[in-house]
Amino acid sequence: MNDVSVRDLVKNPEWLPHTYGPEGQTLIFVHVPRDARSRLRFLFDEHFKGNFTKVSAGLSDIEAEIRSAQRGPIHFIFHTSFCGSTLMTRALEIPGVATSMSEPAVMINVANRLIRSNDRSNIERLELVLRLLERPLAAGESVVAKQSNFANRVADPALRLRKESRAVLLYSDLETYLISSLKRGMWGRILGRKWFNYLRSWSPLQLGFDANEILELTDMQAASLAWLMQIHHFGELAKAFGSRVMLLESGDMFAAPADALHRVTTLFGLAQTEKDAADIAAGPIFAKHSKFMDRDYSVEERKRETEAVGNANAEEISMVVKWLSSFADHHGVSLRPAA
Repeated sequence: MNDVSVRDLVKNPEWLPHTYGPEGQTLIFVHVPRDARSRLRFLFDEHFKGNFTKVSAGLSDIEAEIRSAQRGPIHFIFHTSFCGSTLMTRALEIPGVATSMSEPAVMINVANRLIRSNDRSNIERLELVLRLLERPLAAGESVVAKQSNFANRVADPALRLRKESRAVLLYSDLETYLISSLKRGMWGRILGRKWFNYLRSWSPLQLGFDANEILELTDMQAASLAWLMQIHHFGELAKAFGSRVMLLESGDMFAAPADALHRVTTLFGLAQTEKDAADIAAGPIFAKHSKFMDRDYSVEERKRETEAVGNANAEEISMVVKWLSSFADHHGVSLRPAA
């Protein structure tokens, strides 16, 4: 398939945009059929493992062919991480109604470009990516694109470019967020700091720490500040886009998955009844671990794991929650996103 034409790349939605070249004048595509998408945790190189063909094309050639490509409605899931976004994405893979994709790497690439320079050329690169992502796999399907939270910078411009698009803003409370980080041991602590550094590079919420003060933060303090910047961002999106976005707390989704799923499908305009949503919620998707689909994983098991980690780290979690609450109150920042 290495001799695939640009026209074939553009017309076949199995060819996903993957990443822009260093100068932003070429776009690499990766061939990921529908059945493979459902098996992959995320649409990253780490998960492709060299098993999927890649082809590069120039932007001018892509733009010359893009008008002939099919297009469908595209909607988004943005999240604060560790809050059930992968589970929701899998539940929205409904052949004939919607196709979902989990964290296409190209959106992180575009987000990083926008952080460096929010100029017209990078907005045009985002526009081209959206045009390619919104190609349905089957006629009449909508596309649901769940983003990595390292791509949350694209939320505002993407919704401005696609006036008909809707977005779910999925988040957890702080204690759940911290416990979920701690479940992952050292790597969860490292990731918390990475999110903190990523978010403070573009968040309008100015935290006021100098370099020495940042070094003195514990891992969980840094993670809690990353959570706060995301909550603030979601609140700003809710104010800006009103009924086009839906704030959804993960606790509500896990407590009443059928209701949450029906609310999401209604927001996205998908042809799903309350019974359809209830059937999906009672089916195998919600009975498996979202990231390890060969593992049974009930709501009760998730609750037991959360309680065990929470009890083992109770003192640290309590101290960080109190510290962050005081910090947010001092800076006039809400701990819950609201329109």
